[in-house]
Amino acid sequence: MIYCVSDIHGELDKFERLLDLIQLSDSDHLYILGDVIDRGAMGVDILQKIMAAPNMTMLLGNHEQMCLDTLGPHNEYGVRDLWRQNGGASTYRELLYHRTPHERNMILRFLAGLPDHLDIVAGTQKAHLVHGCPGADRETRIWGRVSAKNGSPYPDTVYVVGHTPTNFLTGRDDEDFRIWYGDGIINIDCGCGHLHIEHRRLACLRLD
Repeated sequence: MIYCVSDIHGELDKFERLLDLIQLSDSDHLYILGDVIDRGAMGVDILQKIMAAPNMTMLLGNHEQMCLDTLGPHNEYGVRDLWRQNGGASTYRELLYHRTPHERNMILRFLAGLPDHLDIVAGTQKAHLVHGCPGADRETRIWGRVSAKNGSPYPDTVYVVGHTPTNFLTGRDDEDFRIWYGDGIINIDCGCGHLHIEHRRLACLRLD
């Protein structure tokens, strides 16, 4: 089986519960579409779980990019404040004060090597996986947002995205978030990590 999940945002308990529910086996593969870290407290632990799993492939999200821009070798001015404003304080403290320099360097090296999009085939279905929004440039792919008007530019390819909580597309905040199906685009960010939102969930899509 081929599965996709996105925007775990440090909620390790939800991630472990999801793995139990789908009974992920060694012959299955799980694609994680970025934003594993921040907001929730256990993002670094989830990263290490992914790093150790041969049947999990992770894409870069904008939160991983903010982490790299703050703690990586080419840190950018002002990004640290942006990262903290977007829930990065827990990850920042964990990497700087609770992990060894070796652990921190291994994690940053792992993040630096992540792709920002992938094209895969699940059975007969072609799929384009990206964190933010399909686009020609890296900025769009990790920071862009889909809207209810977006559609897949290719009739034989489904686009699977995260980053934008699905309630932004449905306009509903008063019910459990659900996977959003558009015109050739599927959004699987169901609000995990937004700890103040009662109806948030961690969604998993089986592609095949």
